[in-house]
Amino acid sequence: MARQPLKALLVDVSLPRAQAVRAGLEDAGWLLHAEHVRDADALAAALRRRGWDAVFYEGAGPAALPARKALALVRLADPHLPFIAIAANGRPGALSAVVKGFEREVAVVPNAARLGAVVRRELSAARERRTGGMAGRLLLTQQTITDHVAAGLEPAELGARVLATLGETFGWTYGAMWRPDEAAGLLRCATSWHAPSGGQRALAFAKASQDLTFAPGWGLPGRVWGFHRPQWVPDLSTESTPRAHWAARARLRSAVAFPLALADRFEGVIEFLAPDIHEPDAEVAALFATVGGQLAQYLVQHRLSAETGGRDRAQAWLDATAAIVVVLDHDGRVEHANRRCRALLGRDATGLDWFGVAVPEAERAAARAALARALAGDEPEHCEHAVMAVDGEHVIAWEIAALPGAEGAVATGEDVTEHQSADRLLAGLARTEARAARRRPRGTRA
Repeated sequence: MARQPLKALLVDVSLPRAQAVRAGLEDAGWLLHAEHVRDADALAAALRRRGWDAVFYEGAGPAALPARKALALVRLADPHLPFIAIAANGRPGALSAVVKGFEREVAVVPNAARLGAVVRRELSAARERRTGGMAGRLLLTQQTITDHVAAGLEPAELGARVLATLGETFGWTYGAMWRPDEAAGLLRCATSWHAPSGGQRALAFAKASQDLTFAPGWGLPGRVWGFHRPQWVPDLSTESTPRAHWAARARLRSAVAFPLALADRFEGVIEFLAPDIHEPDAEVAALFATVGGQLAQYLVQHRLSAETGGRDRAQAWLDATAAIVVVLDHDGRVEHANRRCRALLGRDATGLDWFGVAVPEAERAAARAALARALAGDEPEHCEHAVMAVDGEHVIAWEIAALPGAEGAVATGEDVTEHQSADRLLAGLARTEARAARRRPRGTRA
């Protein structure tokens, strides 16, 4: 019987304990895909990549990350992600001091042979937490929309599905996606949706809205276009547009809208109307931002793919993404690099050895090993190393995935230099303050 895959982070887990964990999970029917992390920066970078099923913590080693800090970083990234502490066999109570004070938040496993049952219990509890209440609804909504985007639909069909997903989740009556007509300088309705519960009045409103246009700053869609910010209208009767009368007839009294935008790229507006829409809270606003960015990037990529073909189309897709992307062949030579990668290096490295031109000599062996593991495995490989950029070394967190047939791999990176620099600055300030405190005479203050 095929084992169920489990993607996990191992935080300060010793090699013998990691082997015991893997064996215990395999005996219970799991196939472990693990990444080892040893400090706060590595854990935070790994958590930003998402997709983890669980975090295992042992606290092994003299410089181990404190359990409380590890738990805090995990909860900050994903409050529902299972955090499981592994106690060493033959050391009863050795982990008690580490987890003392939050036993209810941490599952402690004294024997790796029992790990399978604990993992199943913790994953089941996490699923219940994710699907319960508003947080669960928002998570499921986000996943559904991500699936729609991944399906590669035409923009109108994608818009209709997104409108239906959001409208049904929040109980709204009417929704529309507006796209800019750059030649005319106006927003036009690209697609719309209405709930069956809205009846003929909602249908009539939807039909009447099809032929409307909005200039920047005019009406709800126009204001979102003009300011690139979500807008909420508690009383549509105050609107000075023809829609106000039609909305009143359809008993649509309030509205909310958000931009489809990614950085400075504006691709449209999504709006919803209903008898009553409360002002979005922080979680709903975050969903708006995520969905708006997803759709904007997809619409840009779709337009570029329609304008180009073959190799040019692939390059256009790579250039449209905000990530650093480089495609390597089996030997590590650069086959493609997107605009962000070329700008980072200050040159076109196509056909050159990536590790020779981009990776500092001290880190080349580890970087090549990460590529080899990605080519040999079924799961993406995660690593972090410096890149020799045009303006100095940058630290990049990479996800490396094998191409079909293992003929090469695509590496997608995020620049984490500023994050690490900020952490180092804070650590340096803390050390400076500590030294200054030690030099002060007793009884004095800073």
